[in-house]
Amino acid sequence: MAPAPLHSPFAETARFAQVDERGADPDHLKPRMLRPKGRPEIGLVLRPARPSDGDALQSYVRGLSPPSRYNRFLGVINELSAIELARALAANGRDALTLLLTLAADGRERVVGEARTALLRGGRAWELSLSIADDWRGVGVGSALLGEIERKAADNSVEWLFGDTLRTNDEMIALGRARGFQLAPGLEPRLVRIQKTLDAATDPLCWNWSEISNGAEAPAG
Repeated sequence: MAPAPLHSPFAETARFAQVDERGADPDHLKPRMLRPKGRPEIGLVLRPARPSDGDALQSYVRGLSPPSRYNRFLGVINELSAIELARALAANGRDALTLLLTLAADGRERVVGEARTALLRGGRAWELSLSIADDWRGVGVGSALLGEIERKAADNSVEWLFGDTLRTNDEMIALGRARGFQLAPGLEPRLVRIQKTLDAATDPLCWNWSEISNGAEAPAG
C-alpha cells in the first residue's frame, strides 16, 4: 500500500528530521521483537530506519516481485530514486517515520518489511504505507506491523490512521479490514482508502520512536 505516487510519497509535505547516525543506531537499544504466526522460533526486529540502511532498503525494494512493487508504489518501478531513498532514511521523527522489519541470518541483517508514516492535519492524523517481502506473507507479519503502527500512533496522541491503496490490492484491503479499518474513497478513482479512529495508547510496552531516534533506551519487551 502506498499513499501517493513515488515522486510525492505523502499527500502533504512533512518535516523530515535530520538524524544523527549514532543517535539512530538501534544496536544500542532494546528493539521491539515480533514473532510471526506459525514461525515462533524466528524473532523479527522492528526498528526505525537509520542513515546507513540505504543499501538494505534498496535491496529490499528490488527484491519485491513486480506486482508487489506496483502495489506499494502505485506504479512500475525497479528501485527507489535517490531522492525517495534519502527521504525515507531521513524520516525518523514524529512528523515522518520509516520503520524497518528485519531478520538476522548468517551474520547479516535482511529487511523483510517496511512502513512509513507522515503526521498530518495538525498532528491528529498519520498517513501510512507499508509492504512485506513476498516470502514473508501469510504468517501474520503484516498484521503485527500494522498493529505496531497503531500503537505508536496512539502513543503519540494521533487520533486517525489512513492510507490509500489500489482497489485491486486485495491483500492490503483484507489486512486493513482484519484490523478494524474502514473503507472510503481514495484520492483517485483507482484507489481506496483504509482508515481507522484510534483510542489513547494503553500498551505499556509502547515507546515513542522519536525518543528512540535520539538514542533513548526503550523498555524491554
